[in-house]
Amino acid sequence: MKYALLLFVLFMGCDKDQNNDILEESAILSWTGNYAVDGCGFFITIGEKEYKPENESVIPDRFQSSENMNVFIVYELSIEPVEYICGFAGPSEMDRIFILEIE
Repeated sequence: MKYALLLFVLFMGCDKDQNNDILEESAILSWTGNYAVDGCGFFITIGEKEYKPENESVIPDRFQSSENMNVFIVYELSIEPVEYICGFAGPSEMDRIFILEIE
């Protein structure tokens, strides 16, 4: 019985999609254009790793620049990749990031 309760608590406390650690970091934000005109929206590079924002609609329009921008972000990483479609390339997957703040 003791083990069943422990397993229940462990499973209830796990969120399979989010890491739940809130992180802060300098990053590079890339804008590749609107999806409606075959762009791929935003990408975020932290160190050598590139991520696709799950909630890129929270990124203000002022960040839509053809030049990469240095930004500071508060975010959560997700364990599950995000699937997105750009142009005629078909579905792609990339590591997912959830933006909480961006400056």
